[in-house]
Amino acid sequence: MPGPIMVTTSWDDGHPKDLRIAEELQDRALSGSFFVPLRGPGGKPTLTPGDLRCLRHQGFEIGAHTVSHRSLAGLKGKLLRFEVSYCRQRLEQILGADVAMFCYPNGRYDRNVVRHVREAGFRGARTTRMLSLEHKFSPFEMPTSLQAFPHPLINYLKNLGKNGDTPGLFRYLLEYRGCRSWVHLGKRLFDQVLQRGGIWHLYGHSWEIDELGLWSDLREMLDYVSRREGVTYASNGEVLGMLRADRQLHASPDPV
Repeated sequence: MPGPIMVTTSWDDGHPKDLRIAEELQDRALSGSFFVPLRGPGGKPTLTPGDLRCLRHQGFEIGAHTVSHRSLAGLKGKLLRFEVSYCRQRLEQILGADVAMFCYPNGRYDRNVVRHVREAGFRGARTTRMLSLEHKFSPFEMPTSLQAFPHPLINYLKNLGKNGDTPGLFRYLLEYRGCRSWVHLGKRLFDQVLQRGGIWHLYGHSWEIDELGLWSDLREMLDYVSRREGVTYASNGEVLGMLRADRQLHASPDPV
């Protein structure tokens, strides 16, 4: 029998097109976490306070993504605390509710950043590590399975190498290298989760999906993983909560 099977999605940058993502998820009874900076990257627009409250009312999780979407690795002191803590405080003021999850902009962080995120009161943080299906990881280094983006082969290899995932490198070359598209890869990864258990985690950027015309691909991907018997559909924070309850998360929240 496979272990627990979970599906979660997360969406970064708080762009107004996130509202369309939410519609696609709702149509398929899927859950999602939206990681929102107070200022969008590159001057891009962000969701209004009313939009954020609406998403939360619809059952979606709102997480923090810093004040200005700057990479945090190497930042220290007051500037780091401002980027991490003030974003959480402001989102909580807008929502009138706890903000438990954080996402590292551009996937860049170090041990000091993780410590600040934990001390700011967050209960977990998502990275940009891909091709993971595992249950066991640090709650402050939550990995993903794939991004809704047409990455070339070299990008997956760089991602795995950056994260020191040597087994993942071999697994990708042996099992996934022949995948024709990110949707094909996503289906292969999901099929493995169905067989063996694990967490299938899709992340992306709604503005990127819109600019590249990937809505049809996204719908195909979401259709494939939705409404499956025996699968738990949950937000990022809910997944961490269930894993904690099952004592499957690593005890240390620090980077390995």
